[in-house]
Amino acid sequence: MKISYTKYIVIAGMLFGAFAGVSAQTQLGSYFLEQSPYRHQLNPALMPDRGYVAIPALGNIEFNVNSPLSYKTFVYPSKGNKLNTFLSPEVDAKEFASKIKDANPLMLNVDLSILSFGFFKWNGYNTFDISLRSRNSFVLPGDLFLFLKNGNPVEGNSYDLHNTAIRSNTYVELALGHARKITDQWTAGAKVKALVGAANLNARFDRLDLTMSEDQWRINALGATELSVAGVVLKEEENGLVDGIDFDSGQLGVSGGGVGIDLGVTYEPIEHLVVSAAVTDLGFITWNKKHSHKGTPKSDVVFEGFHGIGNDDYVEDGVTKTVDDQVDDLMDDLKTIYEFETEEASSRTTGLAPTILVGGEYQLLNNRITAGLVYSTTFYPGRAHTRLMASLNLKPLRMIMVGINGSVSNYANTFGAVINLGPLFIGAEVSSLKVSSEFIPLGKLAANINFGLCVPLGKNPNAKK
Repeated sequence: MKISYTKYIVIAGMLFGAFAGVSAQTQLGSYFLEQSPYRHQLNPALMPDRGYVAIPALGNIEFNVNSPLSYKTFVYPSKGNKLNTFLSPEVDAKEFASKIKDANPLMLNVDLSILSFGFFKWNGYNTFDISLRSRNSFVLPGDLFLFLKNGNPVEGNSYDLHNTAIRSNTYVELALGHARKITDQWTAGAKVKALVGAANLNARFDRLDLTMSEDQWRINALGATELSVAGVVLKEEENGLVDGIDFDSGQLGVSGGGVGIDLGVTYEPIEHLVVSAAVTDLGFITWNKKHSHKGTPKSDVVFEGFHGIGNDDYVEDGVTKTVDDQVDDLMDDLKTIYEFETEEASSRTTGLAPTILVGGEYQLLNNRITAGLVYSTTFYPGRAHTRLMASLNLKPLRMIMVGINGSVSNYANTFGAVINLGPLFIGAEVSSLKVSSEFIPLGKLAANINFGLCVPLGKNPNAKK
């Protein structure tokens, strides 16, 4: 049996990257706002002024994307106020190649709070959360885009596509946290998590070479793909190729299980200065053999290629090919590159994406204004996302707090704001506010949108007046 994962590797990577406008974790800009109820997800030692109860399913919703890629890499202006994709012959191949790196990462994550509350008891602050988390990491090789762009390359040319990879991890998290003051200067917090695995996909290529001859392109591949989803049934065509999936409700269930832990501390070395550190998402999920599928890529494939992609005037057999038609043809042809043959699957264990965070805040005017600095690094398989954020925080009233921030990153620099208005909090970070006349963002693929509704509860009995 052969499996094609093109739609998961290419479509997911390219379309999410081009259109998703949305890495997740609670908005980093809320780190210094005491009224933000979800600060404990960044550092379990951070205690708010009050407890809270989140509105079910609306307590915390966050969408995030981070990548060094830019919208302008794939969309170009043309005559007549139209836009062309990078595939169009009107776009210069050398100009496009200068914007593409050997490996192009894309992190796309989503968080949804199902049930959450926090309260002061037992000499400290206690939290309970049930959340849905989805962590997705794509790596697309530069040679893949150049291969699509060049169309009919010179004989003897070759492309190295081995950087292609996709990792997706979706699970439900049940977390219990506790934080307390150890001394007047030190506060410590910890959180334990039970993880219920929903879906996991890990596809990689250790080797994927495409070599041209006079009328054929030969593909040589080595790698593996592993998929774990309860209830998934692979759809097999007459030729043995599996192109898509169905769900069998009779096989629905838990795909895997695991545990995790968060640890954090805060320290006040002098009055008005607070430094902090945390490590979060240390843990793993073991995926059941019953709900797993495994495959290896075909090692020797002959590919006859495709033509006319990106050309609005392309005609084949007397029929003008629309852009949609060309994309359909492209997807059909790319299946040949990413074909897999199934193997017997077994249970396996995957890690979470841990984050290390260090922060510092200096308070002015009796904590009405503060300045903060946060460094964070999230570790994904094979790469890391590092970020340094500076924040100016205004706290005129207990129920009104605003944070304005700017970040530099190894993916994309961003700026944003977070505001707490009683039970409502909203946050957003973007790489640029510039858009084209068609409202296509002109910055890099980096944005974070976060909002939620929480009802405040009792005050911290140990809070300073």
